[in-house]
Amino acid sequence: MKVKIGQIIKFQKDHYIALEKGGKALVKKGDTARVLKKIDETTGEIVYLTGEARDKCQYVKLEVDDNLDADAIAKQILRGMGQ
Repeated sequence: MKVKIGQIIKFQKDHYIALEKGGKALVKKGDTARVLKKIDETTGEIVYLTGEARDKCQYVKLEVDDNLDADAIAKQILRGMGQ
């Protein structure tokens, strides 16, 4: 799956992620995450936005485009200004 930096991805099935301090968190179908950066050609960093894993970061197997998803980033900035 090829994604852009700033793009929001939605998970299609439940799975667990390991937590840095031990234990695990459940990521449910429908939970979302934002692509933060490209690590290498086959790896990207995401931050979970919803669910039990909210605010946790993880490296995942993703093909990240070097371009930004400007629309998604602009929407996030506008939401932040409204708070």
